[in-house]
Amino acid sequence: MKIFTKFLSLALALAVTSGAEAQTVTRDSVHASIKSGKMPRARQFNTWDVTIHGGLTYPSTDISASDFNASNVKRQSAYGINVTKFLTHSFALQAQFIRGELSGEDSNKPIYKYNTDVDYDVTLNALFQIGNIAFLKKTPNLAFYGYVGIGMINFTPKTTKDGGETFGNYYIQDGRIDSVNYKNTSEMVIPFGLGVKYRISKSFSLHGEYSFRTTNSDKLDGWYRLLSEDDDYNYLNIGLTWHIGAKEKTIEWVNPLQTIYADLYDMKDKVDLMSGDKDNDGVADMFDKEPDTPEGVKVYGDGTSVDNDGDGVPDYKDAEPFSAKGVKVDASGREIDTDGDGIPDSRDLEPNTAKGSLVNNTGVTIPTGPSAKGGSASILAANGYLPSIFFDLNSAVIEPKYNETLASIALVMKNNPDLKFELSGNTDKRASDEYNMKLGKRRAEAVKDHLVKKYGIDASRLDVVSLGKRETITRDYRMNRRVDFKVKE
Repeated sequence: MKIFTKFLSLALALAVTSGAEAQTVTRDSVHASIKSGKMPRARQFNTWDVTIHGGLTYPSTDISASDFNASNVKRQSAYGINVTKFLTHSFALQAQFIRGELSGEDSNKPIYKYNTDVDYDVTLNALFQIGNIAFLKKTPNLAFYGYVGIGMINFTPKTTKDGGETFGNYYIQDGRIDSVNYKNTSEMVIPFGLGVKYRISKSFSLHGEYSFRTTNSDKLDGWYRLLSEDDDYNYLNIGLTWHIGAKEKTIEWVNPLQTIYADLYDMKDKVDLMSGDKDNDGVADMFDKEPDTPEGVKVYGDGTSVDNDGDGVPDYKDAEPFSAKGVKVDASGREIDTDGDGIPDSRDLEPNTAKGSLVNNTGVTIPTGPSAKGGSASILAANGYLPSIFFDLNSAVIEPKYNETLASIALVMKNNPDLKFELSGNTDKRASDEYNMKLGKRRAEAVKDHLVKKYGIDASRLDVVSLGKRETITRDYRMNRRVDFKVKE
């Protein structure tokens, strides 16, 4: 038992040493393309294992019974080492070495007792592992295995009778017992093994195993009875395996079916992308370059929002959806207007107009004093310019992107307190005349209400009219859904 105790101490020390590694077990799958035929191969992985193991022997011989719990079956210690080479994910060749003792006694009188030294039990085994395929995981940590093999066992039995101090071996035939010497006997042995192992880190695994080892000899207990059954023994053990190699993964802990799963999942993702349309813009997610377009926004074939003026700001965000090609705009699509007079720099002939001044459509200040020929109202009515406010389809709600435009309009109105303005609501050509007249009025009233409540403009200076669809200026529906400003004479 001292040998077994030493083995357990060594196994525990190695397991503790590998504890840090246990936290970094690699769980990535090996991905390969079925279409290209690049299935994973053994050379991509670590394929060599070295295992140390130790445990207990339970003999089944003429002298001792085969029942593990029988009082005359003596448990003894054994230990050994395995070297395993995996040829595939589930099949390996294993060289196994065992050294230990066997012991038992007869339950009848006279009482024969024996103790057999197993100098070596060396076999070559064919090992089959099923856990890395049977469990539907990328990199399983638990696996079952079994093996069968063939080899040689060398042993020296020592048998005593009725507690005698001298020992010998016996040959029994026709009731006659002869003394013989079976020292250093070698016979064939065939092992059958089953086990379960658990991966504790990238480089180490633990196992628990049972093997039944049958011989073609009746001499294992030093008691050879002619025509009797051959002697066998059982070996229960635990072991620690070191997975040797510098590769990222160990072959026995990679599920080869994961290659197929990965491609199936990839195919499913592509099908979902082709059939899905998360933003409901009519363009499949796989081809949608703008997958989060707000619902109802018009898009091109690639899923990007329509931008009629090509200024880089989609129409649904564009405060000026009719900017001239190539002009500079701000984040809301409004042409840059350095002096804030409502005329963009590209058309402003007077780029440094004072704040709040009323200008014509070229940005030139309109005189408002009493000396202006024909009266200020007449001049303003003919030349005055204030930007329009645009609306969504069937809507009279002012969008936040026009807050800055309305602030500039309010400043002009405050700087010219003697002027009155007409707010005319317009619609596109869709729907009936009656409906559009009402919609145009609602839009004009919404703008008036905004100027009165937010900027304190006197409501008596603002007259509301509706033109409905009578003054459409373009085939572009959006540009016809607007409120225009006009200075009243």
